[in-house]
Amino acid sequence: MQELLRRDIDGRTAVAAVTECSDGDVHPEIVDADTLWRRQLALTGDRWVMLDEVHGVDVVAVDSLANVDWPLAGTGDVLVAEQSGETLAVWVADCAPLALFGANGTTRVVAHGGWRGLADGVIDVAVDALESTGTQVAAAVLGPCIHPCCYEFGGADLAQVARGVGASPSDLTASTSWGTRALDVPAAVTAGLARRGIEIDVAGACTGCDRRYRSHRRRAELERHALVVWFEES
Repeated sequence: MQELLRRDIDGRTAVAAVTECSDGDVHPEIVDADTLWRRQLALTGDRWVMLDEVHGVDVVAVDSLANVDWPLAGTGDVLVAEQSGETLAVWVADCAPLALFGANGTTRVVAHGGWRGLADGVIDVAVDALESTGTQVAAAVLGPCIHPCCYEFGGADLAQVARGVGASPSDLTASTSWGTRALDVPAAVTAGLARRGIEIDVAGACTGCDRRYRSHRRRAELERHALVVWFEES
């Protein structure tokens, strides 16, 4: 497991980490509950709250693990915790996993950004979910996701993504390593956050190139890695 961010925020420590293939599959809809529990405890010492992700923009709020039908808190693509100490995670294998930490030192949001979600405004929804708790974004982390070198993409769909993040299609257009048109997912997330006045503090590697992570598009992998976030007492 690789730590991407460790930062003091309002007297507490915000931590974002990403699992690797060597940590085992963490797909909550494939891995049996006992195995998933053991893997999570081995990695962070705690169980994680996750969602049944559907490439949309629905928000699920969690107050306590006791109120969650573990491991899935509900169906949606944006998960917010305001006061609880629970560990949140978003599972992916190319889509953009985004984590936002609140300046109050407690609120955190994780979001699953597939291209459809990006086109439908999932970045704005995630920021709104955090700000609705009365705080502002103090740190933003983009975990490993597919980069343009590995993501051939059609022009019409690319234009939809651009509208969803408030960018020009040309700002998100790049080339694959084999010379065809590509969608730059990190650029899309960056643009969606920038129009809300937020900068990305850390951005992960390309899942298509880096075999530490899962890739559905390049390697047809069914397993998933996860971006995992929590606050620690300083």
